[in-house]
Amino acid sequence: MVVSFKRSLLALCTAVLVSSVQAEEAATDDVATDAVASSTVQIELTGLESAEGNLFIAVYDSKKTWLGDETVSQQKVVIVESREEGIVKAELQLPPGEYALSIFHDSNDNGKLDANFIGIPKEPVALSNNARPKFGPPKYKDAVFELGAEPVLQQISMEEI
Repeated sequence: MVVSFKRSLLALCTAVLVSSVQAEEAATDDVATDAVASSTVQIELTGLESAEGNLFIAVYDSKKTWLGDETVSQQKVVIVESREEGIVKAELQLPPGEYALSIFHDSNDNGKLDANFIGIPKEPVALSNNARPKFGPPKYKDAVFELGAEPVLQQISMEEI
């Protein structure tokens, strides 16, 4: 009976030790995965004529979805809460990869980009890398940037088209 008790105790201690080691390994794996899983895109936006309204930032990861409804991420930025000395600052957390940003200033606060009858924006817009359209819609290849493990700073200037 004593031998049976010792075996049971030994089995229990082994199980607890194995569970503890597995939990520690899992926690370490989660930390390593989290460290690689996302990185930061820092955005500094200048050129806003007014602090009224909001900014809408859309994140794209392919030429196919560029400037469409399918985005990787979207963020609304309240200008008055994010503005310091004429610069609006925002941050996005994204996994490493290739991205392009499209930003518009919703100056009348209606939640959408207002455009004229042929689709030209009536409100200020901006793109990552300060890409500017030439004879047609802006190109993904001009706005795309690489996000790795280190943060990326995008200094972007808004403009009226």
